[in-house]
Amino acid sequence: MPSQGYATIGLKPAILAKLQQITDEYYPGMFLPSALIILMNEIKRGYYTVDTCAIKEDFGGRYTSLTIRSDVKAWLDENFEKYKEEYNRRYRANSFTQFASYFMLNMFESKAKSQNFIVKLKESDFRWLEEEYQKRKQEYRQKYSVFTFDQFADIFLKDLLDRVSEAKRVLSL
Repeated sequence: MPSQGYATIGLKPAILAKLQQITDEYYPGMFLPSALIILMNEIKRGYYTVDTCAIKEDFGGRYTSLTIRSDVKAWLDENFEKYKEEYNRRYRANSFTQFASYFMLNMFESKAKSQNFIVKLKESDFRWLEEEYQKRKQEYRQKYSVFTFDQFADIFLKDLLDRVSEAKRVLSL
């Protein structure tokens, strides 16, 4: 789709500045249009969804144009048609430009929220996990039809996290 060309969207200066600031925070050294492509692809793959967040931004000033890939613009158009009533009700975003501004801010906010649910492991944690894999390889192969380390790690870590969640629930009663 990149060969389809480019499109421009209008953004108010405060919105553009906020988007560039967030891009610098989450994607250091990357330009905003490139970050939008990555976010769009992550959302399309189902890594996270775009939630509506409490956002109040300044829509004052003259419009500035942002050049983006045409497939990103088409995707924004699709979402505008899909969510325009919700965004009009929630943010009073009654134009495509206002919708796109809020939608892009919500994309970054949703990405930030999704980062809270990621398990981060150090290399030493993988050594422990690899030892567990070697110990339990036969058991997991018979019980879950697991044949690779990745499959084992997914099931084993999910089981551990479920146990921790259950313990938290029991202890909070």
